[in-house]
Amino acid sequence: MLSASLSVSLAALLPVLLAMLAALPSLLVIAGCIWLLSLYLDKVSIIYYSWPLLLLAAAAGYLMQALAFNAVHLALIGMVALWALRRGYFAIKRDRQRPGDGRYKLLRGKSPKQFWVNSFGLIVVCLSLVAWVGSSNFAIVFLTDVQWSFLHSIATAVWLFGFIVEVLADNQLQRFNRLVVKTGPTLKTGLWRYSRHPNYFGELCMWWAWFLYAIPSGNGFILVAPVLVTGLLIKISAIELMEKEISPRRYDYRGYRASTNTLFPWTPREQVNGELYD
Repeated sequence: MLSASLSVSLAALLPVLLAMLAALPSLLVIAGCIWLLSLYLDKVSIIYYSWPLLLLAAAAGYLMQALAFNAVHLALIGMVALWALRRGYFAIKRDRQRPGDGRYKLLRGKSPKQFWVNSFGLIVVCLSLVAWVGSSNFAIVFLTDVQWSFLHSIATAVWLFGFIVEVLADNQLQRFNRLVVKTGPTLKTGLWRYSRHPNYFGELCMWWAWFLYAIPSGNGFILVAPVLVTGLLIKISAIELMEKEISPRRYDYRGYRASTNTLFPWTPREQVNGELYD
């Protein structure tokens, strides 16, 4: 049964916080190793491999601390593992086809001599702490003995929808980038006709599905993780930096931005000249 209300008391937070503190050292060690590897390879975009790895490591650590193991826990660790392995594999495959991510080139250009220090802060400090806080709902679920409910079924369906959308959008973009030059036109077909970032839309569907998954626990802190990831994805780490880097090299990107929703897929708006993207 669903909890009658969500608790935001210290009693609700303390066991989750203790479990998270126990997992934090391992996350910092993993992030430190990834940072050293990024220096060796001179490739900070390795951050894409580490994000899903850190979250999977955190989830596995919380699962080992669980007092019980049921269908809810099994389904959640399965979703996290599938998401993390798919994200990691895709990041490796994509990086083989391009020299580096433009967003990190912008950061490197601001202070090239101190970039190794900045990358330490970015990977070891920021990334590991964001992954740590973002994994809070995994800790909440694994430390709660809640039986499968209808809400878990809904959450699983939402997660599966988001996973499929992200996979399709990533594959469409990768296929397009293999066919056009770096300064060519913008992808405006498939899912990208209805959203400028359909892969991020799918990603956020999965994160909010994990929020739904945690509601039956009754813990009032379950909003922290999805709100954090949504804010970072939209305002800080992804969309704004990415579009700033794309605009100068895609001659039609300004018109694409004017006619296409940022995240939520919808019918393209008319351009100034009255035409729609095909």
